[in-house]
Amino acid sequence: MPRILGLNAVGVLVSAIAFFLIGFVFYGLIFQDLWMGAMGIEPDPEAGVDPVELGKGFILSLTTAVFLGLALKKMGANGMMSALKKSAFLWLGFAVTTLAYGPLYSGYPLILFVLDSAHLFTGFLAMAAIQTLMDGKDSAS
Repeated sequence: MPRILGLNAVGVLVSAIAFFLIGFVFYGLIFQDLWMGAMGIEPDPEAGVDPVELGKGFILSLTTAVFLGLALKKMGANGMMSALKKSAFLWLGFAVTTLAYGPLYSGYPLILFVLDSAHLFTGFLAMAAIQTLMDGKDSAS
């Protein structure tokens, strides 16, 4: 497999696609009404999906996948459980604490903080699992 920055490039790409799709499931399917209501957005059945916005979202997913992979490598994640635990640690220490500024200082609805945190938690675990499996480090350590 091709490697970039010591990471399995295909594994990073697949994990980025998975993270992007998790966002679609969270915000476009399961919690769409909750998200739109909390954001104050009125549903518009005639509004289409902006491919430029989707592209930007995928670039964010890819960037997150690369940096999560690099962080796990640097932290010595050498198996599935190790990667999942370290990903949860990174999620709690960086993603949740950064997201918490929204409701703390700007009046961002607490429900959106919970939804965004759950999306990132699910995404971090999925990316870690995919990259670990595709890198051949799926031992139980």
